[in-house]
Amino acid sequence: MRLFPILLTIVLLLVGCEKQDKGRIKVLIGETAIVAPGAQPIQDAIIVIEGKKIRSVGERKDVPVPQNSDRTDLTGEWVVPGDGSRISIDEIADLIILKHAPNGITPANPSDISSRFRAGEWEINNRQ
Repeated sequence: MRLFPILLTIVLLLVGCEKQDKGRIKVLIGETAIVAPGAQPIQDAIIVIEGKKIRSVGERKDVPVPQNSDRTDLTGEWVVPGDGSRISIDEIADLIILKHAPNGITPANPSDISSRFRAGEWEINNRQ
């Protein structure tokens, strides 16, 4: 009978060690991305977001798109980092999606903001 509490403890410990789901994978495809102040724009970019964090970023030809992902075509739009952030692997996904080219990483006009990501989740403005 002493064996049962020991086995139960082991099972509970193993269940607690189970790999946690990081969250749904979202992929932004075809945008022009400026990853940091002063950085050159990346044309036809892909940004892969897993949970709250950026998993990869780069040109479409260099970044594989995960099979089971939510994909958003942003062809013709610009993506810049939110205030105080950058678009880089393992960074929190704080992104601004713009209809027109920015002034550096700042929207040329506030009405250019079509939507944004905050901590890996969509925050829709006037996305059409």
